Amino acid sequence: MNKLVRPTFEEIINAADALLADKELVVTEFGTNNDLELHIWKDGEFEPEEDESNMVHIVTLQDGEAVDDTEDTYVTDGSLYDELVRINEYRDFETL
Repeated sequence: MNKLVRPTFEEIINAADALLADKELVVTEFGTNNDLELHIWKDGEFEPEEDESNMVHIVTLQDGEAVDDTEDTYVTDGSLYDELVRINEYRDFETL
């Protein structure tokens, strides 16, 4: 498991891109109030050579409780960046 503390969006995207299939990235002190923790998992079918399924699933915790999660989010097409902005701004939180 990789861990980042107060990273930039670019650092999160780069770390998520570098994850191997079924691996996890934990981001702490996220959000404008630095009170969110992100758990980002790489898609289990990810093949680095093909890059076809370079997707992650994100669960957002606040005070140890899940407050938001995402379905498959592409890492390198701008989708992950958009999700990070939304989460950072505490917009439209919901759990699936």
